[in-house]
Amino acid sequence: MRIVTTYLKTDKMADNQEKGMSIFLDVFRRADKNDDNALSLEEFKSFFADGVVDSEELEKLFHEIDTHNTNNIDTGELCAYFSQHLGPFREIFAALEDVSGSVTKALQSTAKSYPEASFNEQFSTRFLLKEVVNQLSALQYPIDAASDHMEEEAIKDRPTKSQAENVEAIVPSKAGWIKRRERQQALATQTSVPYESLVGLSGQVERLQSLVDKLEHKVTFDPIDEEVVAEDDDENTVVLVCRNLYVDEEKYKEFKSSLTTYIEALAKEDGCLNISVRKYSDTNHFVLYQIFDSIDSWKSHFSGKISKTFQHNNVDYLEKPEALNTMDIPAKWLEEKREAQQ
Repeated sequence: MRIVTTYLKTDKMADNQEKGMSIFLDVFRRADKNDDNALSLEEFKSFFADGVVDSEELEKLFHEIDTHNTNNIDTGELCAYFSQHLGPFREIFAALEDVSGSVTKALQSTAKSYPEASFNEQFSTRFLLKEVVNQLSALQYPIDAASDHMEEEAIKDRPTKSQAENVEAIVPSKAGWIKRRERQQALATQTSVPYESLVGLSGQVERLQSLVDKLEHKVTFDPIDEEVVAEDDDENTVVLVCRNLYVDEEKYKEFKSSLTTYIEALAKEDGCLNISVRKYSDTNHFVLYQIFDSIDSWKSHFSGKISKTFQHNNVDYLEKPEALNTMDIPAKWLEEKREAQQ
């Protein structure tokens, strides 16, 4: 099966990035809530507020980092700022890049080899994973404790006004560590970074722990029927298209009108076998599913007048460029599904 993924928006990464600075590219992505490759003052304040510095100080720091004076911070400016202040942490962040890559490789290899491994190999794998989790956790605890202590000391000398603006009160060290762990777990819901990308140390700990739990419980699945076909079998396929559309709230009515016109026109086109729309409740997130009888039909449609008009309108109606994915699937799957429904 061939999968083609097209993103209508590209993420430009800095070339020849200094070792250890990739971590801050991940930080930038998490802070960039609207995914426009720029941190606004509001996004900066929201992400970097630490319960110590006040709003005015954050704004001053924002303009200090914004060396291009664009009222936005880009990845280069953020990395340049933190690169000047890494100090003894420079080697740690460089090592974290290596650890993250090693963990990812180990998890991928283990997921493939574990089911068929011998009893001794499975036992050793579970033990080694547990020990990696223990070692990473042992490193994490003193770092959390030191961070909490610094926050406690910093806020003692803050003016009353600044203390009133803190996001949360500084609590005793143990309780602070627990709250920090909760924030780190919540962080997983904020990031849009792919699995293979570099993430923080706590993310690696949670990922390892999850895999250990699965291996210990030895979760099994009911077997499914496998369809065996020749690799050179010239099988007819259809193209499934998935388009994610995030609509600007102020342009909602215009988008719905444009979408209706597009669907009505597409329904009359030869080659389009099916089209459906899904909208997620309480959001302006639409997913448009289309099935074409061949890749040629899809390419012809995508470059045609109907599609071009829809894409042109979306430039004004969407909060961000759409993400589009296509996948070839056997045509007989649709036929079997239709027969089963009749």
